[in-house]
Amino acid sequence: MTPSASTTTPELVADLLARIEATTAKVGVIGLGYVGLPFAVEKGKVGFKVLGFDRSATRVDLVNQGKNFIGDVKDEELRALVSGGYIQATTDMDRLGEMDVLVIAVPTPLTKNLNPDLQYIEAVTREIAKRLRPGQLISLESTTYPGTTDDVMQPILESTGLKAGKDFFLAYSPERVDPGNARYTTKNTNKVVGASDAASRRVAVAFTARPS
Repeated sequence: MTPSASTTTPELVADLLARIEATTAKVGVIGLGYVGLPFAVEKGKVGFKVLGFDRSATRVDLVNQGKNFIGDVKDEELRALVSGGYIQATTDMDRLGEMDVLVIAVPTPLTKNLNPDLQYIEAVTREIAKRLRPGQLISLESTTYPGTTDDVMQPILESTGLKAGKDFFLAYSPERVDPGNARYTTKNTNKVVGASDAASRRVAVAFTARPS
């Protein structure tokens, strides 16, 4: 059952934690590049149903055919996960509202002043805000500076009337991908998880650590 606006914060936390533990939480990964696709594969391998979102129809079609385009992903693993129904991909942003967990893995290229360009994060956050519902976890993986979730994303998401840490959960767990590194991969690289409230931190840590 989808939580309603009248569901209390402890109930939202307990429901999402239970879904994460049982790997029944629906996971959306936004951005199917060198960070997003390996992340989707690792979550699919432990039993989560993962829906990848990408604006590139070509990437989406390749994923749905089980055809790999990222060097750090094993071809046979992606094929098996797609054929088993654990990974699908779409360009349809309206499906963001179906997800229990949304992981943002979009590019943050450097500006001419060597600062992260946040245009893709901002655009995706606005798309999420249009479909945001109580009980969702939004976790930012893209490389950026501290404060991006609080100063950039949270105001956009809270423009819906829902509040971070109360109605939905917002966290930052920066990617630490080293493309081509055979020793340290998405699976075995330690992650840092941060949030500005205890409820968001609790569910984000549970999701990031599942499985341990």
